[in-house]
Formats: sequence, structure tokens, C-alpha cells
Amino acid sequence: MNILNKRSFKETQSRILILGEINEENTNNVIADILDINDIDKKIKREKREPIQLILSSGGGEIYRGLGLIDVILNSETPIHTICYGLAMSMAFIILVAGHNRTISKRSTLMYHEGGFDLGIVKLTGHKFELNELERIEKICDNLVLERTKINIRQLKHIKKQQKEWYIKPDEALKLGIVDKII
Repeated sequence: MNILNKRSFKETQSRILILGEINEENTNNVIADILDINDIDKKIKREKREPIQLILSSGGGEIYRGLGLIDVILNSETPIHTICYGLAMSMAFIILVAGHNRTISKRSTLMYHEGGFDLGIVKLTGHKFELNELERIEKICDNLVLERTKINIRQLKHIKKQQKEWYIKPDEALKLGIVDKII
């Protein structure tokens, strides 16, 4: 049993995982469950594995934690179905996009936006470092969206040029290939 995981998969026997705020504890728990399920499924052919359902109801959170979870999702031999109930905003939007199969409930909202950083650093070199890192992370997130949806670079640049959050309704998400179905 994984010490980091308070709600151990082996105890619950559930393939339904829930992610709210994207922080260290929550992402570590979900990652541990996904790895446990993959370990249990290792003798089953990929196409015969019962999918993991990752329920997202999140306003976002820590970018690096989210990217770690995305790598686990993309590398999971057991399919992971991401399902948005309520909201998947900011980093949660990127996690939704990473799913092997993606669903949104009919009253949910998605939101994507440019990243930001804390201006608490006083020295110019600190700001330059933070800006370079933010641009690197932004490129990773944008590339994932461009690779896994029907959104094109022109649409993405247009939204960013407006410097606003991009709120996306379920019907638009389906049209843009962000999700595979609406429930």
C-alpha cells in the first residue's frame, strides 16, 4: 500500500478517481492510484483493460504537479477517461485534454488562459528567469492542446492576444475536439 495515498486503490477497488485542486497531495494520490491500477492490470492486454475514470471538478492549481500527472496519464497502459463535472479550468483543462477518452457534462465549463508568475522577485535577472521558465511551460501546455484537439495555432494566438480567459461551453468543446462526448 502506498504511504502517500490515504484512499488506497487496493482498499477501495475503485477505478473512479476524483481530482479537485491540483496540488501535491491530490496529484500524488491520483498518480499512486493510476500506478497501482496499472500494476494490477499488467497481465491484461491493453485493449481488454477496464478504463480508469478520472473525474475533474477543478479550478486548476500547480502547473508542475499537473504536468507530472499528465505524463502519468499519457504513459498509462490502462486507458484513462477524463470526465469533467462542473469545471476544468487552467491546469485542469490541460489534464482533461490528456485523457485517452474525454467527456464533459452538459452544464460544465472549461477555461484556458495564459500562465502567470509572481512578481515578488525584485531583481531584473529574477524576472527574466521567471519569464523564460513561464514561456517554456506555456509552450508545453500549448503543444499538448494543439496535438490533442482540433484547436489550431491561430485560434490559440488570438485568445492570448486578447489577454483574457477563454471560457468554453460543452458544445464548443465537442466541436473543437477538446472532448469526445457530452453527457
